Amino acid sequence: MSNGLFINSCFTHCQSEYPFTWNNAAGGSPAVQNKGIAKSVGDWYFNRAEVKAIDCPYPCDTTCRHAI
Repeated sequence: MSNGLFINSCFTHCQSEYPFTWNNAAGGSPAVQNKGIAKSVGDWYFNRAEVKAIDCPYPCDTTCRHAI
């Protein structure tokens, strides 16, 4: 397994802690390169794709959930 990255520009941390921010359901996971957290981690973990997803500078990501 190679190294993988999923770095988004969201203000909220610990987004993988809750199902509604982990899953790719509508309004759920923040996305980088049109892929949510769960899909990116699954692709990396199961060697389906190399994942080096780095978002644009804060606060550009419109897929972020603003729950604090």
